[in-house]
Amino acid sequence: MKVKFISIFLLMVVLLTGCVKDTNLNDTKKIKVVLIKNKKEKEVNIYTMKLINGSDFVIKQNNVNVSFPIKITQNAYKGNEYKVEAIGNKLDIQPGEDIILNVIMPFEGIDKSLLALDHPSYQLKGYLGKLDNKHLFSVGGDLINK
Repeated sequence: MKVKFISIFLLMVVLLTGCVKDTNLNDTKKIKVVLIKNKKEKEVNIYTMKLINGSDFVIKQNNVNVSFPIKITQNAYKGNEYKVEAIGNKLDIQPGEDIILNVIMPFEGIDKSLLALDHPSYQLKGYLGKLDNKHLFSVGGDLINK
């Protein structure tokens, strides 16, 4: 009787833990940052973007940054530590929710000849569902030439 009860209990535990939804790489592919507007002025570029949460999870405590790669040669670039954080972000972005973000990139005091101004890149870091290292993610890429 005890063996039968323990077997049924273990079977229930296995079935219930199998029903918990967990994140994977496909969830991060459903999160997009899309450029809506690009306004260039003499000493500043202004980008309006839409962050789209197409995943099944809440995006928690995320940061969206934009930067210009640094030119090494005519066809080679490297990352740039000078990043500007987007304005208008939220701590929790629900599944299916879109938010509008703005980035103002000033050029004052910067040697623009060293930057790939036609190739701004973005980086989104955050958590899917839970605030722990297992659910930390980062996505990014070219903001204009997708």
